Amino acid sequence: MANYYWATMWKNVHETPVSATVKVTWYRTTHDIIPTRKRLHKIRLTPTDPCDHCNRLDSLQHRLTECGGGPLMWEGTRKLMALMLRIDWKRLPCEWLLRPTLTLWPLQKHRAVLWVLATYVTCRLQRHRELTLNDFHDFLRRARWKLENRNNRAKLVGNYLSVIPEDV
Repeated sequence: MANYYWATMWKNVHETPVSATVKVTWYRTTHDIIPTRKRLHKIRLTPTDPCDHCNRLDSLQHRLTECGGGPLMWEGTRKLMALMLRIDWKRLPCEWLLRPTLTLWPLQKHRAVLWVLATYVTCRLQRHRELTLNDFHDFLRRARWKLENRNNRAKLVGNYLSVIPEDV
């Protein structure tokens, strides 16, 4: 973990135009303090470390991109970011979810990508029920609506979130 640009990562977490709750969730993700079964087993609070849903190792990466609807949601999220960045979606690294050290110009594009990442992480870490792709689209639509109703939305993210369809 020493190879990360921590100053850039913290600047990105704090600069993201999301609520304090979302920032706290992303902060906990970057510090890897989400209570996964792997983590709880390591500190001897659970007898085993497999995921309750699929019996694979329950790590943070597993919860975000591999379990349940995660692969479909992560692929869709990467495709949205690729539209904003105008690159191939397969080139977007999973590390951005856990350690957001990206630096983009202009600043509005940068914040829009960070918004998408933070929104995705927050949605995926809601484990009170098994989320589907439709649940994620609804979560994304509501989060976008909240951001669009802010007075300074244009200054924060410009029109970069317009690539997200209204009927996702």
